[in-house]
Amino acid sequence: MKRILTLLTLTMAATFAHAQDIAGDWQGTLDTGMGQLRLVLHITKAVDNSLKATLDSVDQAANGIPVNSVTLKDSKLNLDVTAVHGTYEGKVSADAKTISGTWSQGKPLPLEFGARYRTDQN
Repeated sequence: MKRILTLLTLTMAATFAHAQDIAGDWQGTLDTGMGQLRLVLHITKAVDNSLKATLDSVDQAANGIPVNSVTLKDSKLNLDVTAVHGTYEGKVSADAKTISGTWSQGKPLPLEFGARYRTDQN
């Protein structure tokens, strides 16, 4: 019984750690009500495990928009994009394949990021 509990604990810890590893390039489409905008979120992890990000608005040819603040706690991702007066609040899925949340820039709009491409090979 102790061996089963240890294995279960290790499996849960590995799953949680994987969900917290969100470094990579994420793609999403924002439906503004007046059209759709393709977005790419680039997240990198520094040596000290802090997260940094930039945002591309593909259809507006706006690349490298700085994300001033990136926080991830308990699978909840928060972004502050001061340059465009925008924020994002999302939840990373347990398998770390999607981030579902809300983009706010005047009014809240649903935005899901997916199709993550890892930027590191660790």
